[in-house]
Amino acid sequence: MSLPRYPIRVLITGTTGFIGGTLLQSILGRQDYQHGQVEIACLVRGEDRAALIRREFGVHVIMADLADVDVIEAAAAQADVVIDTANADHPRSCRAILAGLKMRHAHTGIQSIFIHSSGTGALTDNAQGEFASEKIYEDFDCGEIRAIPRNYVHREGDSMISEASEEGYIRGYVVMPPLVYGRGTGPFSRTSVQIPALIRAALKLGQSIHVGPGRPMWNGVHVQDLVDLYLILMDDALSGRPKAPTGLECYYFCATDTYSWKQLADELGKRLYARGAIATAESRAVSSSEEEEVLGAWSRFAYGSNSRSKAGKAYTLGWKPKHHTTGLFESIDEEYDAVLEEGKHEAPKVHIDEMNKALGSV
Repeated sequence: MSLPRYPIRVLITGTTGFIGGTLLQSILGRQDYQHGQVEIACLVRGEDRAALIRREFGVHVIMADLADVDVIEAAAAQADVVIDTANADHPRSCRAILAGLKMRHAHTGIQSIFIHSSGTGALTDNAQGEFASEKIYEDFDCGEIRAIPRNYVHREGDSMISEASEEGYIRGYVVMPPLVYGRGTGPFSRTSVQIPALIRAALKLGQSIHVGPGRPMWNGVHVQDLVDLYLILMDDALSGRPKAPTGLECYYFCATDTYSWKQLADELGKRLYARGAIATAESRAVSSSEEEEVLGAWSRFAYGSNSRSKAGKAYTLGWKPKHHTTGLFESIDEEYDAVLEEGKHEAPKVHIDEMNKALGSV
């Protein structure tokens, strides 16, 4: 593998986003970065954002959209580590990263590290808000994850990384967070998708809502706990004696909270009512005429499915999440404040074209 040698070159995609921005701040605060042992390159879309990141953080910025596959391939070919947080449903950019890393391995013999942010959307069912599933996926044996069809949400990119790891030119890791909550620390987007969308829906309708009876179960993880796992995987891979499995066993869960959509709606209703933001603390089922308008066309997938996972391998690597059990509900107040800062009428942050393509293929 011939690593580490300094400085370690880390390429981050999605730096202007919720997860990627928090990751950037976390690396900037590390001693290895401050001592010059790590160099950061950020893939950024938009000159205004690129200029701010250059000015405020002093890191190398590569101007590119995810569609700029030649630029992405060239950037990856220079990287010891790629941490991809941009879009879990963009196979073209994933393929370009892998092409760059394969070229690098062919020329240097160096096995680069590729950490990819996927999601437990890949585990979802078609519950339509009606039932709670007993099915809980685990990551000590990834056979059940690999059995999920390749044309389902997130699975194409995930499968490519697993296969490339088996081929041997990368050490690949697919991190599968559930609902991500909390305030991010990055320079731009500091909120996630699902809780802010539910808050905006409640503000618009005057009442907290859930899809159908709200019985399905999901998990949550705080954004900083998620980022801590990325860094644990990176440090393990760079250690010279990595313990974290890759290849067919490259999948990692990180759930810390468990909830039903009805429980989340009830808690959200109580907290927004206590803030004087809505007229009642009671939650209700969203009507079919309201649902797409306030939650979007993907609402049954995002807010009406079961997606249950159990973190396993992360703990064996020393992961110590700081937000447990009640962290998800406690985040509602600060996410409400963030929604007011960003704008109550903002659309949900989701790559809807890619998501619709993935959902439409099954």
